[in-house]
Amino acid sequence: MNVVIKKIKFTTVNKTYTEKVRDWRGRHCFSTQYANPDGKRIFLTYYFVRKGYTISKVFGRSGEFLYYYCDVMQMHQVGRLRYVMVDLLLDLIIDPEDHYHLIDVDEFADSIERGQLKRKQQVHALRTLDQMIRLHRNHKLIPSFIRKASMYPLTDSPTRHH
Repeated sequence: MNVVIKKIKFTTVNKTYTEKVRDWRGRHCFSTQYANPDGKRIFLTYYFVRKGYTISKVFGRSGEFLYYYCDVMQMHQVGRLRYVMVDLLLDLIIDPEDHYHLIDVDEFADSIERGQLKRKQQVHALRTLDQMIRLHRNHKLIPSFIRKASMYPLTDSPTRHH
């Protein structure tokens, strides 16, 4: 089963991907896997459509866990297995020791300054980020099914550009 994702990001070119679904937990939570353009990291990304974020479990090419990468998103289902996602630029990286690092705040500020992010998107991004940090502090952001997830074999992994 494949899913089509149109990703809108203000700092790069917008792209549409067709990806193989790796873990289907319903239309509001599913995962795909893809290699980062550097070829050194593999992202197993879980899309939490209603919650407004993604959680990627990032692996090295040989399958070793590196960290979690959590993106604040605005997501909408626009058809059967079709989604539009707006990257709201704020991201959390959670290292193997469970410490979090907030990144791309500068990109978020630049996008506000340039008028690219609407006020509603700014508020959504900040509220979602706050909720993610609260969940993380209570050890509830990364569900056990993601903590237990392993990288899928690379042989059948479609390539995509991120």
